[in-house]
Amino acid sequence: MIGSIGAELLLIRKRASTWILLGIWVALALLFAYVVAYVTYLNGTGREPLETLLPQGMVGTLETGFPFFGGVLALMLGVLTFGSDYSWGTLKTVLTQRPGRLEVFGARLVALGVALVPFVLVVFAVGAVASVAIALREGAAITSPGAGALVRGMLAGWLVLAVWAALGLLLAALSRGTALATGIGILYALVVEGLLSALASQVGALERLVELFVRANAYSLAATVGVSRERLRRRAGIVLRAVRGWRSGVARPRRVHGGLRRRRRLAPTPARRRLSVARRAATRSRTEGSRGCRSAGAGPTPS
Repeated sequence: MIGSIGAELLLIRKRASTWILLGIWVALALLFAYVVAYVTYLNGTGREPLETLLPQGMVGTLETGFPFFGGVLALMLGVLTFGSDYSWGTLKTVLTQRPGRLEVFGARLVALGVALVPFVLVVFAVGAVASVAIALREGAAITSPGAGALVRGMLAGWLVLAVWAALGLLLAALSRGTALATGIGILYALVVEGLLSALASQVGALERLVELFVRANAYSLAATVGVSRERLRRRAGIVLRAVRGWRSGVARPRRVHGGLRRRRRLAPTPARRRLSVARRAATRSRTEGSRGCRSAGAGPTPS
């Protein structure tokens, strides 16, 4: 069993997708937890107090990202961990060796859980650096959040990522691949849960269904480490508004002073001036030639 776990950990470590997902996760967590919140605080438009961006509020600030985009990235990691063998055709080779099916599956579950530990530790390390940098810039006191709160926050974040990764592993096993499982997972995480959660406040029958969703339970777990539900909804709203703004900026042209942005006219160069003069002269000569032909063809009028 130990050898199988070591082999699965080696496979996960050697995959480039693992490091790419880790980099995206760290960048998104830093962006929405600190960069966006601090910029809105400086502009006076944000509702996040400065205390949440300092080291003493680090656990609650970072915990808001785990149920949302952190879970989606963990789902992708779970899909790639189990579904890649179907795409590469190596699962039959693995199962013909000495380990059985249960041992292979158990080793992958353990390796996936171990691989999620750096996803938690690196984010908390980067968050600590960012919070200390903000505290130094604002001249605020640097206070540690406490070892107990830090450990509870890390365990809660790891559990949220582990549940999403297990869901990705299940989708990969059912679809026997990676593409369909990734598409279904993203569709469920960003569309199904998002739409039904938004409609639950208007349709009472959906409230019981929403309580079974992964993200809703992840929010409840995050609330146990000191994160209010209002703050979780506000942080999710920031992410959704950023996604909508990016999509609208790609789909529609920008507006400048209430009107559509006009295409910038290039400054005329001597070559362009000569070309324009030549085109106007050619047009004028063709017009005069056509007029002369019509007057010659008409002839004198009969008396």
